[in-house]
Amino acid sequence: MTDQSYDLIVIGGGAIGLSTAWSAARRGWRTLVLEKYGVLNDDGSSAGASRQFRLQYAQEYMAELSLASQTFWAELQGYTQKTLIRQNGSLWFGDPDLDSQEGGIAAAEKVMDTLHIPYTKLTAAEIEARFPFRNLPKDYEGFFQASGGIIDLKATEEAALDAALASGFVDIHEWEPVTDMAESGTGVTVFTPEGRYHGARLAICAGAYVNDMLRPLGLSLGIDIWQMSSAYFALTAPASHLPTWFVFQNPSSSALFYGFPEVDWAHPGYARVATDFPDKILTDPSQRSFAPSPQSLKLDAQWVKDHMTGLDPTPRFTSTCLIALAKDASRELLLDYTPAWGSPHSNIVTYTAGWAGKYIPILGDMIVRMLSAPETELTYGDYTIPLDKFAIDWTQAQ
Repeated sequence: MTDQSYDLIVIGGGAIGLSTAWSAARRGWRTLVLEKYGVLNDDGSSAGASRQFRLQYAQEYMAELSLASQTFWAELQGYTQKTLIRQNGSLWFGDPDLDSQEGGIAAAEKVMDTLHIPYTKLTAAEIEARFPFRNLPKDYEGFFQASGGIIDLKATEEAALDAALASGFVDIHEWEPVTDMAESGTGVTVFTPEGRYHGARLAICAGAYVNDMLRPLGLSLGIDIWQMSSAYFALTAPASHLPTWFVFQNPSSSALFYGFPEVDWAHPGYARVATDFPDKILTDPSQRSFAPSPQSLKLDAQWVKDHMTGLDPTPRFTSTCLIALAKDASRELLLDYTPAWGSPHSNIVTYTAGWAGKYIPILGDMIVRMLSAPETELTYGDYTIPLDKFAIDWTQAQ
């Protein structure tokens, strides 16, 4: 049986876990990543091919985090010839007074004004003139922010994996689930079917599976696990000017939708459009169905038919993904020190929950900096990120 020691053990080999391993390797930490499935899998929050990158947020500190992340994206880009973020802009439009899980138009504009992030305000008529949308309510408003774009998620994971492995400091163990953990005088001992590993530090980056990993520590946290559907729609006309987009609508009259332009890494000739609400809310990832909700797909197709030009409204390449979100809607992300075994532990950090694709490379750095020394805030250039905004309300495991 294996018996090895590391400077850091990372539980979870998804995008954030791999980013954490890469960040630790840059500090010369001997690091082990334990993944219960294979890396680059579609079984959790890393499912799918694309994510939206944007600077606009209703919260100033989240917009600052997006701004600060650009340096880390540029560094990660150096590990691949694939383009990690295609900068084709971000369009938000709809009811300017409506808020959602993504924030709100008016609140985001206020933050962009404060941080001097440039954007162009648009009326419904101007949106229809510039972009392939139609039949929008006349009172809809919005803005276009040119720095937004689309993230190649799998290329990002591959780049983080390659960067970690190239360091010579990282071991990746696939298909090796964690079965137990124990406190030791020098850190944490993690048990798997293959043996045990001793880590001076521990990062739990298990996404929707986080409470399974916290159970041996006697802990749990409040998350809702959204199972969400998406589909691709065939282009019937060129749509090179289509940005990433999000529409804010009253859910009682329709639903919230978002979308992506055509990309060469996922179904060329098609654009992705998805509903921004759950098919169902799960309490455990094992409840997931890989079959999308027929009702969600119907709403998706109807919105495409009613409001988009140049797309065949027949959903293709349909899929689901799991997104863990904090039950406390004021928490955009959950990132905190883990009070394992009834006492504070500055050498154990848990990350989960949130629309975190845009933060993949900087979140790994945040986790490693927290594990390097106790922190209450992290400074990146002109931006200071308060960690209490991401604090977890810990409860005892059920």
